[in-house]
Amino acid sequence: MPQRTLKFKIHQDGRIEELVEGFDGILCDQATKSLEESLGEVKTKKKTSEAFIANKQNEVTPIVNQTNVTF
Repeated sequence: MPQRTLKFKIHQDGRIEELVEGFDGILCDQATKSLEESLGEVKTKKKTSEAFIANKQNEVTPIVNQTNVTF
């Protein structure tokens, strides 16, 4: 299984950039859906080349928030 990574950059004006690596096809959207709903309105979304790869599996294990970070 490839390494899967979520990276966040929080700007001074409150914008949040999210970089998702290691997810193929729609698995990226499934993995980040609950986070994006918690953060608020998504204004821009740019897909990487990984987003266009056919899915190798049908489901992704939900990510459980285990941090003390509040958005």
